[in-house]
Amino acid sequence: MPSGSNMNDLLKVPLVHLFTLAALSLAETLLKAPLISTPLETVDALVEDVAKFVCVVESYPEPEITWTRNSIPIRLFDTRYSIQRNGQLLTILSVEDSDDGVYCCTADNGVGAPAQSCGALQVKMRPKITRPPINVEIIEGLKTVLPCTTMGNPKPSVSWVKGETVVKETARIAVLDSGNLRIHNVQREDAGQYRCVAKNSLGTAYSKPATVVVEVFARILKAPESQNITFGSVVTLQCTATGLPVPTVTWLENGKAVSVGSIAESVKDRVVDSRLQVYVTRPGLFTCLATNKHSKTFGAAKAAATISISGMKGKKRLYKGDAGYCSTYRGEVCNAILAKNALVFFNSSYADPEETQELLVHTAWTELKMVSSFCQPAAESLLCNYIFQECNPSGAGPAPKPVCRENCLAVKDLYCFKEWLSMEENSQKGIYKPGLMLLTLPECNRLPSLHQNPSSCTHIPFFDFKKENITRTCYSGNGQFYQGTANVTASGIPCQKWSDQAPHMHRRTPQVFPELFDAENYCRNPGGENERPWCYTKDPAVTWEYCSVFPCGDALLSLGTRKPNGETLNLPPPPPFSPTYSMTVIISIISSFALAVIFGIITLVCCRHRKQWKTKKRESETPTLTTLPSELLLDRLHPNPMYQRMPLLLNPKLLSLEYPRNNIEYVRDIGEGAFGRVFQARAPGLLTHEPFTMVAVKMLKEEASADMQADFQREAALMAEFDNPNIVKLLGISLRHPIASTGQCITPNLLMLH
Repeated sequence: MPSGSNMNDLLKVPLVHLFTLAALSLAETLLKAPLISTPLETVDALVEDVAKFVCVVESYPEPEITWTRNSIPIRLFDTRYSIQRNGQLLTILSVEDSDDGVYCCTADNGVGAPAQSCGALQVKMRPKITRPPINVEIIEGLKTVLPCTTMGNPKPSVSWVKGETVVKETARIAVLDSGNLRIHNVQREDAGQYRCVAKNSLGTAYSKPATVVVEVFARILKAPESQNITFGSVVTLQCTATGLPVPTVTWLENGKAVSVGSIAESVKDRVVDSRLQVYVTRPGLFTCLATNKHSKTFGAAKAAATISISGMKGKKRLYKGDAGYCSTYRGEVCNAILAKNALVFFNSSYADPEETQELLVHTAWTELKMVSSFCQPAAESLLCNYIFQECNPSGAGPAPKPVCRENCLAVKDLYCFKEWLSMEENSQKGIYKPGLMLLTLPECNRLPSLHQNPSSCTHIPFFDFKKENITRTCYSGNGQFYQGTANVTASGIPCQKWSDQAPHMHRRTPQVFPELFDAENYCRNPGGENERPWCYTKDPAVTWEYCSVFPCGDALLSLGTRKPNGETLNLPPPPPFSPTYSMTVIISIISSFALAVIFGIITLVCCRHRKQWKTKKRESETPTLTTLPSELLLDRLHPNPMYQRMPLLLNPKLLSLEYPRNNIEYVRDIGEGAFGRVFQARAPGLLTHEPFTMVAVKMLKEEASADMQADFQREAALMAEFDNPNIVKLLGISLRHPIASTGQCITPNLLMLH
């Protein structure tokens, strides 16, 4: 039977073959491509915490699971990670700020397509203060900045606390975007302890307290009063002063430390009260001197009083009147300055006018030894004629003649310009410095004019123009008395008229300096302040220059040959440039060329090394700007307060290259340069033809000296003159937030951050 035959045939098949066929059929039904049943999600983690990603895979056979971060494989031997459960669990053992990114798991078992799932890790950071404020000692009226640099994600907000009170922003006090606290025009009430507070959604961080000490220059609240007493009397002089630190009060008699007398002193509420008791046997000038030491300088203030003795026998008086009397000067201090046997005015408001006025001029004269050698003789002449004015014995009674306006202005605007300005400023603050401060500074513009009415004022011979010294074809000494007609500078620029104030404003007018009378635009040396004749130029870019006028005497003989009979051979016309000026120009050209060659060589060497480095690192990929944390902007850089101390004096070409500091986006560090840190950055809108420009930024060190700042500026100014593809190029500079830019090696663009 067929059925029976078939059954017999089946029974004859080996049993092992049946099992093999069954196993193959079962395997075909069990094979399964990888399927990730738990997709990865976004994980938030704090710095130093543990973060986990779970990737559960269903498949047959068991898959091989690999992990990546930002498309870069995570290696099994990386000790920062732990991979468990056959690769389905990834653990970051201690999260760092740099772990921010996209994590993916990929499962592959050879059946079907590999399965992949991705999630993100967002690193959160509690606020952290990386640069806390420090103790500050600041003088009243100046500006200070307390630093507070923070880290955190989300970026923390910064506030400040003084004592237990939150600091409120005002016109003087501001919290900057960087977190620093800036205080303009520091006042005494600003002293105290400050803390900065950094806060975000994860917590709050407090800095250690920093103490702000406000120092105040010494000033005198109550000055001693002048007195007229009888011989042998006991007088008490009082002087009250204040300041921070509390000042020390000392007494001087006629410019020297008090040798006799007793001093009683008391201090209350930072005010020192000093009383000097003296047994008077002679007239004197008593000075109260208050000084205090600050962190960087001294503060000093002084006030004086005269003690005169009534009933003393006076010298011969002529032309006596109610206000005073005329008499010849018989003192010593001004003997060489005042005219012999000239009548001078003595003020009867003093008990002993001649003694008192001599003491006044003696004290001021001693202190004038501290001013510049250019100022001193002019100031001494003004001082003697200001104290001992010429006397006019008119019928209405003796009257003094004030010093002439022009002589006063010559001292104020030329000979002692800086000293006079300093004395005026200190007079307003109550601070007395060496010079004429024991006297009241004359208001020059209110004095009578020598040109309008010569008899109405005391003429000072020091400022006379000595006609016997005039030269016209050459100059003697420093050329103060040169009266020639040269009117072109050594470089060929026409001179500006002395009576004009354009294109250059100045204080040297013909009304003040007689050597400029009828000077037109001729070369002169008013007051003898420079080495030789000069003039202001008509070129707005060149303020002044020396003129091509030759010195008289042997220096002139060297330019030509004299005949034995004394006649001088005809000399060639003077060159448009003086030898000194020509040599300066040659040296400048050679120096500029040498600097250009040096910069070119350095650039070529840099480019060659850069090319070799790129060849070795081609496999490494520079991270894109979009993957960088948002904090990697310029506000994360170390703040530099140097621009608040010393402003840059830039040339017009640099002024046109200004670029905002806060627009620069940090990429990565490059290294350390001679001036400070160098890093790569992106500068949006720096050039009009591209959305952003990759540059290298050079930062000036925070502790940079004034010389280093000047060198930094000179380097930027020099690079601004180059426009060559092989030489670094200046692209921008910031004045309000100091930045300058030049080039790096790959693309000649470097950004130098001050």
